[in-house]
Amino acid sequence: MKMSMKKKAQAGFTLIELMIVVAIIGILAAIALPAYQDYTVRAKVSEGAVAASGLKVGVSETFADKGVAGISSFATEIQTTRQNSLLTPDKISAVSIGDTATDMGRISITLGGIAQLPATGNVLAFTPLIEGNNISNINSSGTIQWDCKPSGGTTIDAKYLPATCRP
Repeated sequence: MKMSMKKKAQAGFTLIELMIVVAIIGILAAIALPAYQDYTVRAKVSEGAVAASGLKVGVSETFADKGVAGISSFATEIQTTRQNSLLTPDKISAVSIGDTATDMGRISITLGGIAQLPATGNVLAFTPLIEGNNISNINSSGTIQWDCKPSGGTTIDAKYLPATCRP
């Protein structure tokens, strides 16, 4: 009678297989981490966009009711309120509304406390336009469109801007 010897299959992973898995995880982490960091900065910059949304309504309403003079008085009111720290949460260091012919109604949100943004070049600007032109008493009929692209005064790097503000 012949005895057959059965070999038991080896269970587990070899060292090479484990090293390959660790290398793949390392590569994926190296790709994902910078993308995640950009995402967190974009979320912080979006706080400025949210703060501007209420100001957009104010600019639009005062312009509709009182024209350019209304925007000038609204800008003064916002400047006074900002000095009382009511409009500047931790990521926003300054808020202003333009009241000259070249920047009439432009809402400028200066961001601070975001390490990835430089000390200068951290302004998120929303420029009101009617049919592509700056608002004025002469150009006052139509719908106001808000431009926050870098061409409109925004100085933040495009990769950190909300989707509506990217060029």
